[in-house]
Amino acid sequence: MENNRVVYAVADNIISSAGLTTESVLRSIQNEESGISFVSDRKICPQGCYVSKIDWSEVAKLKGFQDVEGYNPLEKLMILSVKEALSHCDIDPSSSDTVFIFSTTKGNVDLIEGRGTDLPDEALLYNMAARVANFFDAAMKPFVISNACISGVLAISVAQRLIKSGKYCNAIVVGGDLLTEFIMSGFQSFKSVSPQPCRPYDKSRDGLTVGEGVATLVLSCDKQFVKDDVPVMVAGSSSSNDANHISGPSRTGDGLAFAIEDALAEAGVSAEEVDLVDMHGTATLYNDEMESKALALARLAEKPLLSLKGYFGHTMGASGLIETIVCIEAIRRQMQFRTLGFEELGVPVEVNVTKETKPLELKNVLKTASGFGGCNAAVLLSTVTAGMDFGRFAEISVSKSCVIEDEKVVVDGNVLFDGSEFAGDYPSFIRKAFKEISAPYMKFAKMDDLSKLGLTAVEYLLQDERVKERFDARDIALLLSNKHSSLDTDVKHQLSLDNKEAGQPSPAVFVYTLPNIVMGEICIRHKLQGENTFLIFDKEDKNLFVEWSSILFSLGKAKACITGWVDFFDGKYRARVVLLEEKGFDK
Repeated sequence: MENNRVVYAVADNIISSAGLTTESVLRSIQNEESGISFVSDRKICPQGCYVSKIDWSEVAKLKGFQDVEGYNPLEKLMILSVKEALSHCDIDPSSSDTVFIFSTTKGNVDLIEGRGTDLPDEALLYNMAARVANFFDAAMKPFVISNACISGVLAISVAQRLIKSGKYCNAIVVGGDLLTEFIMSGFQSFKSVSPQPCRPYDKSRDGLTVGEGVATLVLSCDKQFVKDDVPVMVAGSSSSNDANHISGPSRTGDGLAFAIEDALAEAGVSAEEVDLVDMHGTATLYNDEMESKALALARLAEKPLLSLKGYFGHTMGASGLIETIVCIEAIRRQMQFRTLGFEELGVPVEVNVTKETKPLELKNVLKTASGFGGCNAAVLLSTVTAGMDFGRFAEISVSKSCVIEDEKVVVDGNVLFDGSEFAGDYPSFIRKAFKEISAPYMKFAKMDDLSKLGLTAVEYLLQDERVKERFDARDIALLLSNKHSSLDTDVKHQLSLDNKEAGQPSPAVFVYTLPNIVMGEICIRHKLQGENTFLIFDKEDKNLFVEWSSILFSLGKAKACITGWVDFFDGKYRARVVLLEEKGFDK
């Protein structure tokens, strides 16, 4: 196997309110024109509000629109986006060397309205992704990343690592979310939506602008597919957790700073060599403040700082992907873009927010994202370095395993807690199981059922393992997966929307409508700040967990990995978590 694979950006497409192709979006950005507008739609915002909404009358004019009849709206846009991206390269989407990787937070969440727990198959994120991948006769099962607002950046990172390790040669990374009452009501319950177009890093910023969008980025290790005279490479990537709060960013910025420093280290790029930083820049009070502190910790405070949210809002699962493509285009055009909406600095650290669109020599551009659950991600794009070689697959040692199902907690094959008396009563069972192994923990009662399941399984897994003594908090990674995402809590949030007399939905419920929150709760409990990835599959794949942990160890991203399956829906549950450690290298 080649161990010096280069990951090239080959082709892309963006569909957003600012344009329906990458070229039209870049034209809007270069002209400093926003796709944000005031919309009166009772389903989205009864009083009317500023949002970033795709014009479906224009979408219907796109080439191939007639081919997507019978698909749901988000699936239609994803298929159209992939088709457009693939039209610019010769990669075969049906090849066994090609993998589809999807990033989304809520997928077809509009399908759960008025359904209770009787949901159509397409409401499951994996099924949605499979429908899109099957349109292109994909030979391999798709990956689905659902990690809140970092999903798009993290999907690029996963693609880079799968290619660099030799698992695949090509990756088609697709990200998307649509503007729905479900999402809008949730952000409004947090009082985080601005009554005006968002103003990133500005003194008068007062919240985000919610948007929708879809994007596709095609990556490959085969240079024959690259049409640029100066190729853009994905040279480094990383993720981390604040281990601080599930809905509020770190007050110090240390989690994001760690992800930035790690991505730069993998790329072999110093802080001084970074030419531009495109951050999440949501224009909420605490996110922008945290990012300014993270930049200072990473010694990047003087670098040009860009937020693109003023052009197409916060597009959730598509956000990191759309903005990374814009960064790639910035490098190709050697151009700095203006941070739309910014006028006067309003963050505690002096940072260099871009105020104009102008030519700028760009060789190394950093893209970051942060999100609920305390998660952070960073990707370094470069024209001068391909980043570190992969080396060899690390050998894995299984230290411990824990399974929770059928009212029992089984550790390494031994039943440590038998809750048969609670048959059919999950709340009582999981509460008692946790109390048996843990000192009182006030946050436990406030969690959703998925988080309680995952936290309890990890509590048993780490008992007597002394992982925090044997490893640095940043050397312990989390890789979890399930089938139902956060659908159990999604249904609860939707029921509050269906009941119009119930009042405003609860932010305490909405924050758990993201599957990665279980990882956030685990990280807070055990103060873990390492890599975080949440995957959605149709069934558990034990080999994948081992293989992915091996990749992390080989790249120096972790020395231990808590990995496994944590699934809960409509009272049915199963958790199987394993503590994996690096044993050495495969000879």
